[in-house]
Amino acid sequence: MKQINLFLVVIIALLVLTPIILPSRFDEDFDYEFDAPVGLVYDEFYNLRRFSKWEEFTKADSLTVKKFSDPQEDEKSFVAWDSDNASVASGKFTIDNFSVNRFINYTIKYDGWEKMDSLNVKFDQKENGKTVAKLKYLSQEIPYFYRYFAFFKNPKTKFEESMSNLNQQVKIRLDKDKKEGKLNYGEYRIVELGKTNLLAIRKQSKLAETDVMDKVDGAFETIYKSLINQEEGGLDFDLGFPYIYFTEFDKEKDRTTFFAGIQLIEDLPLQKEMKKVTVPGGQYLLSLHLGPRSKRQQTVDRMIVYAKSKKLALDTKQLEVMLNDPKETDSVKLISRIYIPILKK
Repeated sequence: MKQINLFLVVIIALLVLTPIILPSRFDEDFDYEFDAPVGLVYDEFYNLRRFSKWEEFTKADSLTVKKFSDPQEDEKSFVAWDSDNASVASGKFTIDNFSVNRFINYTIKYDGWEKMDSLNVKFDQKENGKTVAKLKYLSQEIPYFYRYFAFFKNPKTKFEESMSNLNQQVKIRLDKDKKEGKLNYGEYRIVELGKTNLLAIRKQSKLAETDVMDKVDGAFETIYKSLINQEEGGLDFDLGFPYIYFTEFDKEKDRTTFFAGIQLIEDLPLQKEMKKVTVPGGQYLLSLHLGPRSKRQQTVDRMIVYAKSKKLALDTKQLEVMLNDPKETDSVKLISRIYIPILKK
């Protein structure tokens, strides 16, 4: 009997003391590489409706009910879920902070728990066009006796399963986007452009984007006013997207020369400083710039690095097609296509 009692005491002591050596919180780092541009991978993490299709943390309960934030009413994006399954529980996943195509910080609040877990994801665009997502998960302090349960529920497996699901989603979506001709931020394509005729005004400015855009705005304003005058107060045709054709970059003199305008409209006489400019046809390396104009050179630099990795020789000229108005669009949402001519070998 004494031996049995001693055995029970030992067992109880082990049960009480073992949590001391078990992790008091999860602090995990994961890296995953995706064969896709950073814009597409980022969107899968940022769009919580898409996120909920591949994450594995709530999949254990097929009856889980999810509620998504309303962009018109809620300050932050979130998905809240409700489950009677103990392994899923109920909680709320919120995007706490983000920088487009650079990082997303989430907080995770489980019902009945005072503190929150955090998940931070950084996105790194590689020279070969692939994207590395770097995840860091940090849980709240795990209550003493809950550490037994947590030891067998390490989130690492769920993360690995989630990333495997995401990898399949990315492949399907990338294939679909390519078939539809959609270009994603961070993607590079070699395209064949025909000869493009522009109605443009020649400008010179310093290399700083603020100076470039001041000159671009002045050119577009001159063209717009001239066309309005010709149409006696109104325009009955679409001017289309603004074009900027850079023909010279001189770093020593801190100067760039470019033509800013629109695609040439037939039978439209040239006015004031306007010229007919022809952008040569041929093969171009194409990418998408998203965000402030001050970051534009970073996009160009990545294109140059990518070209070197593919042994492509690029010209110094550039053609840029702006897809929204810099005067009326938030700087983080500015979008433009950048084309750089590929030199023939």
